[in-house]
Amino acid sequence: MKQFQTVVIGAGPSGYESALELARAGVKTLLIDKSKEHIGGVCLNEGCVSTKNYLQYAEFAAKASYFGSRGVELEMKGLDIKALAMHTISLKDELRTGVAWLLEQAGVEMLYGSASFIDDHHLSVSDETIEFDHCIIATGSKAQELSILPIDGKRIISSREVFELQALPRSIVIVGGGLIGCEFATFFSAFGVEVTMVVRGTQLLSSEDEDLSKALLRAFKKRSINILLSASVSEVQVEVERVKLAINAQNEERIECDLVLCATGRIPYTDGLKLENAGIKQSNKGFIEVNSAFQTTQGHIYAVGDCIDTFGYAHTAYTEGRIASYNIITGEAATNTHITPSTVFSDPQVATCGLSEKEAKRLGLAIDVKKAYFKANAKAKILGDDAGFMKIILSPQDGIVLGASIVGAEAVEIIHLLSAAIERKLTLKELAGMIYAHPTISEIIRNL
Repeated sequence: MKQFQTVVIGAGPSGYESALELARAGVKTLLIDKSKEHIGGVCLNEGCVSTKNYLQYAEFAAKASYFGSRGVELEMKGLDIKALAMHTISLKDELRTGVAWLLEQAGVEMLYGSASFIDDHHLSVSDETIEFDHCIIATGSKAQELSILPIDGKRIISSREVFELQALPRSIVIVGGGLIGCEFATFFSAFGVEVTMVVRGTQLLSSEDEDLSKALLRAFKKRSINILLSASVSEVQVEVERVKLAINAQNEERIECDLVLCATGRIPYTDGLKLENAGIKQSNKGFIEVNSAFQTTQGHIYAVGDCIDTFGYAHTAYTEGRIASYNIITGEAATNTHITPSTVFSDPQVATCGLSEKEAKRLGLAIDVKKAYFKANAKAKILGDDAGFMKIILSPQDGIVLGASIVGAEAVEIIHLLSAAIERKLTLKELAGMIYAHPTISEIIRNL
């Protein structure tokens, strides 16, 4: 039986970040995952990195069309998705190799196999028993599957199978209007695929403010994306080369398409862990219950990343992994006090942080709201991307920045400036009074 000071289950962003922090501090650390190919987790293998690589191609296609209309002689002949898929595999292999090298250099021991708890100090991994003083569970999430849309990997797919496509479909129905649905609608529509989105709620990105959602909706409609709001799939008929859907919407619609993408969100992945053997509690939704220091119901066992009920982003997972490791190393109970930016790499991009108008209204808080539009921003016009706006939520008493929302050019980059302002409790006067390079997207702040 092997003994370790800390065992980390899951080699995704939160897991490998935890392992690196622990090993660098001299803690004897074991990192467990199913296989070497799983290093990097969902983010690297079927999420953030893969998706954003695909979206980079979509952005180029959109820009090529714009600049082609401005005198640049470009000819778009379409997309060789096989070549894109191969390039994405090469990119993932390169990044995975880099992570594996960092783990090796830090002295992290790796073990491949499926882990399950024997009790609160022992794990079973491929018939081997591991004893630990501390443990961090970082097993991530998996695609949520609807009973009416069972994923077969051929005609009904999840985000994972998008990266296995050998040809673009002529038409696709995307079920879900959240981050995943909006990003893939952007990708497929950029290359001429007929896209229909079936959205259960009354707006795209249901957690965001209505004005952001409306701006994204307008942009999508200009791209000829068909969006059905307050809609659901009521009937599915899968054929050899087509899928026939009945949609409950304002009026019942029947749609035929080549592919259906189920993009209805993700759920925590804890399959086979046998958490009950360690006395670890889960919520009704399957999330592992933790306190503010990321401790489970067993104080020496922590959980971080997508398997707990926090923001489902890789950047959140990295932060939680670092904090949990710090708490193990020091014996303290540090919490995540940082502002988490929310980012959607759609076209246009959407990014938010801090307090929203929707949340302020729910809490009954008095706020001031300032808006500036990209129509007046020189760099946005140069980029051919001057739709959208920036919105700042302020404290009416002292003008301190409480929240921010952006829909438009470079939103996912400039949101960090607003996150820093909120963390440092800057006023809008202080923020707008900085010197901004010209012409840049960031200087839109001067117009608030």
